[in-house]
Amino acid sequence: MQLVLQYVQLKTTMMRVHNYQQTDMDVPVSVEEIAGYLYCTERNVKILIRKMVEMAWISWTPGRGRGNRSTIRFLASVEDLLFTEAKLHVEQGNLNSAMSLFQIEGLDTGVIDRFLAWLGSYFGYRGTLESGDIETLRLPMQMRVLTLDPVDVLFSGDLHLVKQSFDTLIYFDPACGSLEPGLAHDWECNEDATIWTFYLRKRVRFHHGREMTSADAVFSLNRVRTLGTEDSPNRWLLESVRDIRAVDRLTVRVELKASNYMFPHYVSSYQAAIVPADVYSAQKVSDPGMLPVGTGPFRITRYDEGGVTFEAFEDYYRESAHLDRIELLCVPEMVSERRWQQLNFQMGKLSHSKQPAPAHWCKKEIMMLGSSMLVFNLRKEGPQQDIHFRQALQLVLNRSGMIKELGLYNAIPAVDFLPTDSPIELPEDNQPERARELLSQCGYEGQPITMIFTPKNRALAEWVHARCLDIGIQVALQEYSFEGMSKVDRMQCADIIVGGVVADDDEARCLIEMYKIGNLALRVYATDEQRRTFDETIASIEAEPDSQVRLQRIRSMQGLLSQNQSVLFLVHTTQQLVYSPHLQGISFNTLGWFDFKSIWFCPEIID
Repeated sequence: MQLVLQYVQLKTTMMRVHNYQQTDMDVPVSVEEIAGYLYCTERNVKILIRKMVEMAWISWTPGRGRGNRSTIRFLASVEDLLFTEAKLHVEQGNLNSAMSLFQIEGLDTGVIDRFLAWLGSYFGYRGTLESGDIETLRLPMQMRVLTLDPVDVLFSGDLHLVKQSFDTLIYFDPACGSLEPGLAHDWECNEDATIWTFYLRKRVRFHHGREMTSADAVFSLNRVRTLGTEDSPNRWLLESVRDIRAVDRLTVRVELKASNYMFPHYVSSYQAAIVPADVYSAQKVSDPGMLPVGTGPFRITRYDEGGVTFEAFEDYYRESAHLDRIELLCVPEMVSERRWQQLNFQMGKLSHSKQPAPAHWCKKEIMMLGSSMLVFNLRKEGPQQDIHFRQALQLVLNRSGMIKELGLYNAIPAVDFLPTDSPIELPEDNQPERARELLSQCGYEGQPITMIFTPKNRALAEWVHARCLDIGIQVALQEYSFEGMSKVDRMQCADIIVGGVVADDDEARCLIEMYKIGNLALRVYATDEQRRTFDETIASIEAEPDSQVRLQRIRSMQGLLSQNQSVLFLVHTTQQLVYSPHLQGISFNTLGWFDFKSIWFCPEIID
């Protein structure tokens, strides 16, 4: 690689310095001059010249006698060499390095389009059953993975990947709306649901080969309840636990501080996945090179800034995955913003407003189980403390206009966390004159407010910003990375968050976690009194034996937010997936992803 870059630097520099328009000519130059262009010694220049001649990239005629300069003729195309080098980087799993090659000044921009066209063909399905090749599905990934440690997972993209490699004691089946056996084949509780006992399966192996025991389950659950601080995203799941112990090699007993009929739902969360104690000790987790280890259908063989690779786990205790390997490559932002053709991929999420799908491709669409929203910081002084200010903003959001102008395909206005099939009464949200009156009532005098958002919500934030300016509210927009948006101290600096929540399949648990996650905006921005109300209400719900009554009470908690308009819901969005008809077993989950384990490739049968 280094020789290629040196050749590129030498050729582009000489063409620019001497203003040569043609490259098929002998160019006078000295070894000393080349050393200056390449920032190296004359001895190294002579070595480089010899190598480039051997590669047939240049012809070199040394100067003979005093005053006769050497000449160089460039024979190789810079663009061709970089194209070849970039392909090698991608095949080694590093798309970021590949794209960085094209940042050199003076390149023909057509080489980038040529590379992106090749990249489109690189992604997709590879392998044939007939030849016995490894069946691989390569997919582009436009969002950086923040963590694959279950206990730290906050964002939906990370959660989906964790689901491919880890398992929980029990799991929630959305098809039938019930809890089903997972790593525990059975479970039970005492009369008042203060003691829960889980009976583990035999012969379940972790990816590193060791058999799972109750010691691993005890370690994993204790890790959730003790790791981090009160602001940690998932510590709340086991905050009601008094003690966890192994009864025997395959039995775990959990004692709670109070009755909790939601506890099985909590341990079905993938944030409470079972991990091997010998791998996840504090010392080993601090090793940046450590690969995640679970019991799931795929083991992770690569996890770095360039991407994630999953390989089918042959000793999986359930039905194994169909494909041998799933490779996810991180796509640099500079690629994402270009008009490159994703339709060559065997599968890809579709941007509704920019990319039409081929007519013969399959489509699946789902309404996301969640909502975008504005959350007001009631722990910080500012205009947002006044309910009239919050009501004024509600009156100008114009959700229907937002959906139309932003091209939010099949989105609907939101009045709650989750979409509903029942008719809803939409809030009045296009009354700017009334909004100005409310601002006058609360004494707003143009004080600027800070509004933060992630790149995913930039368009929503800009829409809200424009509506605010229409009624005289001064807003300073600040974009946070996803990692930044998980830091409580950084979140507290803002007055409003433009964000959103996406729930997993278990509605009851996911609605509760909206109020409990320590670094989610709803709790971060809630007053102490609101937090106490959240906790007391949830504790009483947990003590309710009837699941339907619990769910009704959980849903009604939204009234705690709407009564003072500390949260303004924006829209529920849909996610569409387009994919080749040769790919089968595609099932969409409410996170907007598909289950890797069920995917298989159906070859075209020719009669």
